[in-house]
Amino acid sequence: MKNKIMAILRDALQPLSGEEIGRQLQVSRVAVWKHIDQLKKSGVEIESTARGYRLVTMPDTPFPWLFGARAPLIHYHPELDSTMNRAKEMARAGCPPYTVVIADRQTQGRGRMQRVWQSEEGGLYFSIVLRPSVIPKEGPLVNFAVALDLVLALEQCCGIAAQVKWPNDVLVDERKIAGILSQMEFEADQITFINIGIGLNLNNRPEVTDKPAVSAMQLTGKRVNRAELLSTFLDYFEKRMTAFSRQAVIEAWKARTVTLGRRVTIATVRDTYEGLAVDVDEDGGLILEMADGARRTVFYGDCFHS
Repeated sequence: MKNKIMAILRDALQPLSGEEIGRQLQVSRVAVWKHIDQLKKSGVEIESTARGYRLVTMPDTPFPWLFGARAPLIHYHPELDSTMNRAKEMARAGCPPYTVVIADRQTQGRGRMQRVWQSEEGGLYFSIVLRPSVIPKEGPLVNFAVALDLVLALEQCCGIAAQVKWPNDVLVDERKIAGILSQMEFEADQITFINIGIGLNLNNRPEVTDKPAVSAMQLTGKRVNRAELLSTFLDYFEKRMTAFSRQAVIEAWKARTVTLGRRVTIATVRDTYEGLAVDVDEDGGLILEMADGARRTVFYGDCFHS
């Protein structure tokens, strides 16, 4: 009902009375007033005038009722320890695919290699539960798909030209605007779920010591509607996953990457490899040409561009 009221107010050319909104929705004026009162308390700017209600601004907070038919899958929290922790609990309890857990702030947000992911207000921090029909070794390519669709969403909503970096970062002019973390659980040789955690710098001002970072607001000088960007990303991502093609994902990723053709250093927990990044294999592994001309494929690790 809140989503319907928001849609009516958004499209209205002039203030609308509670009676008129109730007529369109076939509910009482009192019911409309109660919903609008709840919307106001949640932070939505709705002006009450003598002529009726007027929507001042669309909310930035990704409340479930902003997502239309997707609303039952959206789980918003002002604060969590980690969206990945909550998503794992829900996945193990049998939640449907494309369940999304969002938090304005995370007290234990983490990135790859167990690093702390800064989760100050203004960013978009969410995890998606997936139950894809892919074989386990194709799992890493889901990260490629996520990165590609974050690039498309940033381009559509913000006019930002971002690129992808192996294995799972999104950059703008060599500065990190988004990071991706994935967890898989198996039963026999089948994937039971893949959880993808995403941290996206939008209206915050990230300060990261080890790698340069930037937010959409810093790039454009404008605030981004987080709910709109998330909805756009989910549209792209669900469409790509519905028609998932290993070859198509790899080719699209190659067209958007800043990693191939550069000398890189790959650091894992135990080893470090240096070489020229010449290609990715069919499973998303990075193919390096070493100093002696030999080739080595690496499947995980931190990638540093020379």
